[in-house]
Formats: sequence, C-alpha cells, structure tokens
Amino acid sequence: MRKSTVIMLTLLIVSNLFWFLNYFHTKIDHAVTLTYHDASYQTTTKMLEQALIVANKNLIGEPLATAENTLVEDVYGLKPFKKEGCLYAGGLCLKLDETETVISVTLESPRPFK
Repeated sequence: MRKSTVIMLTLLIVSNLFWFLNYFHTKIDHAVTLTYHDASYQTTTKMLEQALIVANKNLIGEPLATAENTLVEDVYGLKPFKKEGCLYAGGLCLKLDETETVISVTLESPRPFK
C-alpha cells in the first residue's frame, strides 16, 4: 500500500470516530437535559398542587396546628417547618402573627446577598 492510502484511511477512521463520539455525546446531553426538565416540571406541578390546597382550605385565619395538619408533607417530601414567623411548606411561606394564626401566604424567596 502506498503511504498516501494509509494516511487517507487513517483520517477516514479518525473522522468517523469523531462523528460517532459527537453523536453519542449529543444523545447523552439531550437525555440529561430532558431528565432535568422533567424533574423541574414535576416539582412545579407539586408546588401548584400545594398552593391549591392552601387556597381551597382557606388557611388564612386558621391556627398553626390546623395548617400543620393540612400540610402534612411539602413538595419535597419533607414536613413543613416554622421559622422566623413563617410556616414553610415547599415554596410557600404561611406568615404567622403573635398568636400563631396564619395571616397571609407568600412565596418563599431567597434573601439577597449583602
């Protein structure tokens, strides 16, 4: 075989290997992206369901114990917890007054960096 034939054959094999690996990488990337999108959609759906429970049960004006019994489990499968005057359940903050009565419902928002 001539030297140019060997070089061309090697380049063809390298090129095919490159395109195969590129195709494989793209498929893995799409699968991971789809998985993240699906998980995000499921979390958003659960948050909406939880917001609808709060809205339908009309927890404003109810004591803390009633709210805790209504919201047994939050979006992430955790028990709602009380912190800094709020009952946190998933992405919701049920604001409490001094008598531990729910006075409003807001979205849980992260504190800005200082």
